[in-house]
Amino acid sequence: MTRLVTPSRRLLLAAAFAAVSAPAFASSGKKEEKKKEGEGQALDPTYKLGSMTIPIIANGRIVNYVFVAMTLKLKEGADAAALKDQEPMLRDAIVRAAYKTPFTRADTWKEVDGPRLTSFVLSQCGVLLGKGKVASVEIVKQIPRQQLMPPKSGVKPPSQGDLHP
Repeated sequence: MTRLVTPSRRLLLAAAFAAVSAPAFASSGKKEEKKKEGEGQALDPTYKLGSMTIPIIANGRIVNYVFVAMTLKLKEGADAAALKDQEPMLRDAIVRAAYKTPFTRADTWKEVDGPRLTSFVLSQCGVLLGKGKVASVEIVKQIPRQQLMPPKSGVKPPSQGDLHP
């Protein structure tokens, strides 16, 4: 008697996997070819500075915090690795300056004074990395901790002791 050979479950699973993954393996070679063709192009010289907390200070009191994310556009030939090494010092300088001379806008407590902050960051990049390494600074995102508007002129913000339940 002849015995019928039935394919095992492992064989069927292996065949199904091979059929499904064959297009993926075939296309991986094309991606490598495209990368080789584009090697002559320079990468976008930007560095994303992580989100940092900037205090909003009015009349000597912290009234809000704004979480700010920035992107630094590097000039050609600038070393992003050097910027990565100097990032902690840059972040420290920004936070120290935010407490010393706040980046507070007169019309809102929900955003920082963008032009002042970007010019300060650009000047600090010049000090830490050398002049001409960073072309521009862009504020990508600003998220306020609280949705506060400043009071009309002449009115001080309420302090914690002034608020009663």
